[in-house]
Amino acid sequence: MGETKAIDFSLSLLLSGIVGMLLLAVALVLFFVIYQRRLLAQQLEARAEEQRHQLQLLSAAVEIQETERRRIARDLHDDIGSLLSAARLYLRQLSPENDPSRNEAVKEEALGIMDEMIRNTRRITHDLLPAELEKFGFFAAAEDLCQRVHNSGAIAVNFRGNLERRLEKRQEIPLYRVLQELINNSLKHAEATEIEVTTEWRTDHFLFHYRDNGKGFSIPTGSYAGLGLKNIESRITLIDGELQFTTAPGDGLEVRISLPLPVLT
Repeated sequence: MGETKAIDFSLSLLLSGIVGMLLLAVALVLFFVIYQRRLLAQQLEARAEEQRHQLQLLSAAVEIQETERRRIARDLHDDIGSLLSAARLYLRQLSPENDPSRNEAVKEEALGIMDEMIRNTRRITHDLLPAELEKFGFFAAAEDLCQRVHNSGAIAVNFRGNLERRLEKRQEIPLYRVLQELINNSLKHAEATEIEVTTEWRTDHFLFHYRDNGKGFSIPTGSYAGLGLKNIESRITLIDGELQFTTAPGDGLEVRISLPLPVLT
């Protein structure tokens, strides 16, 4: 009888162990399934966030183009259009019946307007595509821009670039526009007194470094919105570059850009 009880007790322990292991196995399976579902949900959310981010960059790129088109149209209308209208009014006053001195004065006024129109046309053309950028590349244009801003006395600008080679043309214009945007931000918003721009060639990539000693600002997590930074990110993304902002209130702004380079053969 005691032997039978011992066997029953052993069987009970064995059955309890089996049930416990089965429950543990089920718990592990449920944990794995829940973990996989949560991981999948996180991956889907991350993918959706990346798609939203890319759409924002695309929208920013389109907005950049539209803003530049509006600026060009405004410059042409306000500057060139108004000067052409003024020149037309003066030229209509020319007449053989006028006193020669009157015609001469009208002609001089019209010529003065034409000279101003030529200067404005050159300025607009330079803003669209600086001659230095087209002929000599990013470094010559960047150095010229930094020197002109420095000479204005508004802010001290130090540019150090290596003219070892030229960037690809598709990279030069966006990077030049980024430099313009950054300088404009330092002048208008950051209250900076110094700007430092340096470039460096590496084996397979190009490094652009911008720093100012302005008041800095807070960047919302995961976003470069505001102060034109979204436009900068869009420009760099479109040329396959990598962008990093470092700033905080009172710490100025530091921008690092890395651009891939073609393999030289």
